[in-house]
Amino acid sequence: SESDTHCIFTLFEDHLGPDYGKIASEIVFMAGERVLRDAIVVPFSRGCNLLTVYSKKHIDSEPELKTAKMGHNQRSMKTLGQLFAKGGTCMWFAPSGGRDRRDAETDKVEPAMFDPNSIEMVRLVAEGAGAGAKTHFYPMALATHNIFPPPQTVGGALGEERCVQFAKLGLAVCDEIVDTPIDPSLEGMEARKAMKQVRVDRCKAAFASMKDNYKLVQGYEQ
Repeated sequence: SESDTHCIFTLFEDHLGPDYGKIASEIVFMAGERVLRDAIVVPFSRGCNLLTVYSKKHIDSEPELKTAKMGHNQRSMKTLGQLFAKGGTCMWFAPSGGRDRRDAETDKVEPAMFDPNSIEMVRLVAEGAGAGAKTHFYPMALATHNIFPPPQTVGGALGEERCVQFAKLGLAVCDEIVDTPIDPSLEGMEARKAMKQVRVDRCKAAFASMKDNYKLVQGYEQ
């Protein structure tokens, strides 16, 4: 949830040392715009490198602000492209687009499925910045739910009730996700189908790797 920025820093610095703490402190986090608007989560955003975006759901929630919100998202993507072009940027984003919640039936914190279009969007931004070949994707498994659990309902209003708790944390950085090359002889519709399949396969591979490591860091024992 919103505390993940500081959880990552704490785990890197406390367990791996100050050099890794410095890496964590320089990570650029892609986050929903509520991290700058909701009073209870704003403190978790302080001291972090953030690029905020409005989700599709929240873009349409206030029709009179839709144009401004879309413009904000475009500026965030432009900034991200500039960071990729510069090189040396470690960027973190949640391909599921939301906060993982405890399942009502199993009582386990289930990671939400990744969205292949979210991953593809970041890849396209990197490619558009001329950094496609030197941009690498590494899934990350986080067991950080209990320190600042999100409410069970989705899309709550600003100021929703939240509780901060003392909790065990876990993190694992997974192996790099490498795409399967597309047959260069394909053209037209066949080429588009192949590219779509690459997006789907990439997403499934990233999610499966994350799930395997989520078990290792005891994510289901939260």
